[in-house]
Amino acid sequence: MKTKTRCILGALILPLVAGSVQAEITQDCILEGNVDKRKAAQHGRDVYVTFRRAEAGETAPCDMSRSNRSRRVQFKAPGTDDITDAPHGARVKYRYIERNHQGGQWQLIEASDGNI
Repeated sequence: MKTKTRCILGALILPLVAGSVQAEITQDCILEGNVDKRKAAQHGRDVYVTFRRAEAGETAPCDMSRSNRSRRVQFKAPGTDDITDAPHGARVKYRYIERNHQGGQWQLIEASDGNI
């Protein structure tokens, strides 16, 4: 009888442990900025975005503090095709998510043609 009980408990505990191995979202930020064609040209890039505002997303806090020298967030969108042709000053909004304090992922949420 004890062996049967252990097997049932083991079957119940295993999915809980397996689920906790999933990557934890440690940083969730919504960033707003503007396309800067002048800086893009200076840096030899197709697109450059100057971010002006950052706020926490829904699943984790957001820390974009410049005082924390041990971490530096680099804007590496999966593709900038969506904003390559955006005019200078166009507003953009991205979501930045880090899992387990590792390199983050960028997702374009919104882009508008409005100027600064």
